[in-house]
Amino acid sequence: MAVQVVNLTVEQGADFSAFLNLRSNGAPINLTGYQFFSKIKKHYSATNSYSFNVSVVNPATSGNILVGMSKTITSTIPSGRYVYDVLGISSGVGIVSTTDKYFKGTVIVEGTSS
Repeated sequence: MAVQVVNLTVEQGADFSAFLNLRSNGAPINLTGYQFFSKIKKHYSATNSYSFNVSVVNPATSGNILVGMSKTITSTIPSGRYVYDVLGISSGVGIVSTTDKYFKGTVIVEGTSS
């Protein structure tokens, strides 16, 4: 599966969430047994990062991944342009665990005005 490019905008100091959808030939992918994780960085090789909370919504039927971040975290991110990716690990009976990249893109963190 090709990595999907989805660009995001996060408002500094606000709660953030976005749905990302995995499909194959137009049908939602069964995400039972998958675990996902994601980080925002200034560039992919940067050591400083901010983690998204990632969860799967109705794993067997929806193909939806919810990425989010609380305002407590977004308030600590300086405004600017960042990159992110969503990595997933599939596991289960008879399945060899692998880590794959499913989404990537830019994140624009918009500063709040006083």
